Amino acid sequence: MNRIFSNGSLDPFLSFRVRMERAIRAQCSEHVVLQVHDAIYAPVKRATQQLGTAMQDRSGRQYDQAIAELRSLLDSDAKEREVQNALMQSGVLAVTSKVVQEVTIKASPDDRRMRMDLVIDAGDEFPSQVVELKRGSHLLLARRGQPSERLSRELTVAVEQLQGYGRRIESDPAVTLSIEQRHGIQLGSPELRLIAGRRLPDAQSYAMLSLVEAKPGESGLTVQIYTWYAFLAELERVLN
Repeated sequence: MNRIFSNGSLDPFLSFRVRMERAIRAQCSEHVVLQVHDAIYAPVKRATQQLGTAMQDRSGRQYDQAIAELRSLLDSDAKEREVQNALMQSGVLAVTSKVVQEVTIKASPDDRRMRMDLVIDAGDEFPSQVVELKRGSHLLLARRGQPSERLSRELTVAVEQLQGYGRRIESDPAVTLSIEQRHGIQLGSPELRLIAGRRLPDAQSYAMLSLVEAKPGESGLTVQIYTWYAFLAELERVLN
C-alpha cells in the first residue's frame, strides 16, 4: 500500500492517473477508451507480465486478481448483491477514498426511504460519488420496435433512481449532514454514477449512452453511465 498512500495522503502518481482517467472520460466516448484499452494497454500489460512479475508489485497482482474475479462474476450473471459485495471485499475502490455500502436516506413527507448502493467519500481533489450498481445482464438498450435501437426502460428507471438520490441530497441539507455524521464522510454535491451491463456492441450504442449522460433530468442533475467492462478497465489502468 505504500505506493498508494504517502504520509496518509494519496500518492501523487496515483492521483495523477485518476485525474487523467477523469479527463479522458470527459473528452472521449467509452467505446473509444475501451478500444484503446483492448488494443494497446492490455497487450502491453500481458507482454510485460510474461517478462516476469518483478515489474508488478504484490498489491498490483492482488488488484488484477480481484478485477479478474469481478469480470468472472459478471460473465456468470451473478446477482447485483453478490457483485456489490465482491466489489467491496476486493478493496479496489478503497485505495483512493473511503467507501460506504448501502447508505440510507430517511423518508420525508414528499419522498420514500431510499438506499444508495455505494457512497465514495470526497477527496482532496475529487468530489464525492453516489454509485448505483446493476448486474451484468442489466438491459441498457432495447432492440425491438421503432426506432430499432432505443434506451431501455430499465436504463431510464436506473437513471431516474440516481437523480432522485441526488435531488434529495442537493435539496435537503439535513439529509447531507445526517449521512456525513453517520458515516464520517464529506458528501457535498456528489457525482452520480451508474454501473450497469457488461459492454455494448458498437460505437453507435455507446453514443446513445453519451446522449443520456449529457441530458440532465428535471432536477438539472446528470448521471455518468459506465458499463462494467469499462469501469473495471479504468480501475485496472489506475491501479497498475
